[in-house]
Amino acid sequence: MRNFNAQYARKQTTEEGKVELVFTLANYADTLITTSLEKGMVYRMNLTPVKSKRTLEQNALMWSTIHEIAVAENGENATTEDEWQIYIQCLETAGAKCEVVVVREEALPMLAETFRAYKVMGKVESPKGWQMAQAKVFYGSSKMDAAEMAKLLDVVIDRAYKNGIRLEVEI
Repeated sequence: MRNFNAQYARKQTTEEGKVELVFTLANYADTLITTSLEKGMVYRMNLTPVKSKRTLEQNALMWSTIHEIAVAENGENATTEDEWQIYIQCLETAGAKCEVVVVREEALPMLAETFRAYKVMGKVESPKGWQMAQAKVFYGSSKMDAAEMAKLLDVVIDRAYKNGIRLEVEI
């Protein structure tokens, strides 16, 4: 058996006083699951709400705007690194989910491969004398739902306006 999406329709009570829940399957392909159900068989169900994910349109708007900000702040020679720094600053301003980790300084390149968005916050020495870096690692926009992405976009758009960039955005 597999997972499928269904929308809650109603609750009804049978003549015997038992509660029946009625769900509408999200799309026709999911109705194929009903062909293998046996009447009277007991099934385990786990109901969890489906969270909406950020949209591709939100993602495209964010990155094109970040590019424009990078050009406005660094000139025509703006680099991908400039864009990543703006992205990280916007994640911080938006209060995006993050974790703070401590790694050996020589592990920073590996940290960059594992976490696309991170910021070194400082350096410390471990009790064993190792040079350590404290870094904030962000979950990033790919893990955001639509509401979290909207908050990040607000921060990006605000920064764009502060740089004199006017966007044509349909809402």
